[in-house]
Amino acid sequence: MLDFLAALGVMAVLGGVLIVAKLCGKHLSAEGSRKTIHLTMGCVALTFPLIFEYRQSVVCLGVVAIVALMFLRLHKGLRNGVGTALLGISRKSFGEIYFVISIVVVFVLHKSTYEYLIPILVLTFADSVAALIGTSYGKYNLAYIDEAAKSREGSIMFFIVAFICALVPLQLMTDIGRSEVLVISFLIGLLAAMIEAVSRNGNDNLLLPILTYSFIRYHSGQPLEPLLINFGAMLLFLVAIFIVYKITNITKLSIAYSVLVGYIFMILGGALWVLPPLMLLLTFGILPMMKNEERRMTQTYKVIESNGIIGVICLCLSVFFPQYRSLLYLAFSLSFACLLAINTYSRFVNFVNTGRAIAIIFGVAKAIVFIALPTLILTKMNWFYFALYLVVVTAAMPPAIYLNERYDYKNVGDETFRANVVLTGVLVAVFIISIATVEYLL
Repeated sequence: MLDFLAALGVMAVLGGVLIVAKLCGKHLSAEGSRKTIHLTMGCVALTFPLIFEYRQSVVCLGVVAIVALMFLRLHKGLRNGVGTALLGISRKSFGEIYFVISIVVVFVLHKSTYEYLIPILVLTFADSVAALIGTSYGKYNLAYIDEAAKSREGSIMFFIVAFICALVPLQLMTDIGRSEVLVISFLIGLLAAMIEAVSRNGNDNLLLPILTYSFIRYHSGQPLEPLLINFGAMLLFLVAIFIVYKITNITKLSIAYSVLVGYIFMILGGALWVLPPLMLLLTFGILPMMKNEERRMTQTYKVIESNGIIGVICLCLSVFFPQYRSLLYLAFSLSFACLLAINTYSRFVNFVNTGRAIAIIFGVAKAIVFIALPTLILTKMNWFYFALYLVVVTAAMPPAIYLNERYDYKNVGDETFRANVVLTGVLVAVFIISIATVEYLL
């Protein structure tokens, strides 16, 4: 009964803040109204461990809230009425839906109160303060033309607030040592700032709490030494990416995106899982070095995203299905080997102006030398699997020829990125199915 009354109270606050924000619309911008609702409901969400006894109650509340928000979004009269306070912004965003989902997920998963409070504090205050500072005082835009605008000033303020949001609960609510608290808080602040910098369409409301929660669960029980090793790994990523920055025309948001993805590989997989993407990142622009025409091509976050998405899927599957972790690591490595071969072929054909045969040889050779052979050595891969691995990398070449004829790789766009992702996904799926079939028959 108490949970039911608490849920009614939360929905009443949501309705009330929507009305108030609408009535104050003359004094608030569309973004200001949205952040007012965000801040208010974030503060309400912070009370959930106190007012709800059962996790199922929060799940039910979340379902009701999502249905209500979707009805508000779809009903023309409500959308143009009270809904303008939440949906009046010009940019496309599903942030309010992601906001509810992330709160429910973190509440269901959390084991200690601080594990819930820190992600929600970061979501509520760091995001709001960064938006306020970025909008009012931001002068230096980190984004490229087709990337979502992110100011340097807003990102710095986001880091500071996220650092404090982690520091205070860890210091007051846990027995973690002060040195460990400082390092964990610093890493959370840095990780959260990078997540916010590369987010778009409001998905930071989903990514921030869930990844921050995962980070806390992974790090809070660790001693100082491994924490410093992880900190050093992040610095190593930065050094590697700045080397790439000097070789290529990678954007600043792409740097943040690369560090974020690399660190996720590190904390969920370990150092072994970092090697294939790191080798792709360091070698795709060399042997041969990029020509001036190629260097003028801007490498936005979409390049990093399209090159990493299949690997991320393999890593996540390995977390949920640890019994297949070894096989999924081979698939993970294969995805980056195929991408290196495809990218190298495209570079040779479009910018080095060689024939197809030379481009194929260099593409396959780079994939073998920089990714396949290190994988073989480090994992002691079965020779049959290695032979199949090489066959799949080589099989990527005919589709690469077709894609280069169909699309203009000198002006890469969304279609090109999608084509590379689909091709890589199909090749990895064929590899996994082939090995699974052989093991089943044997």
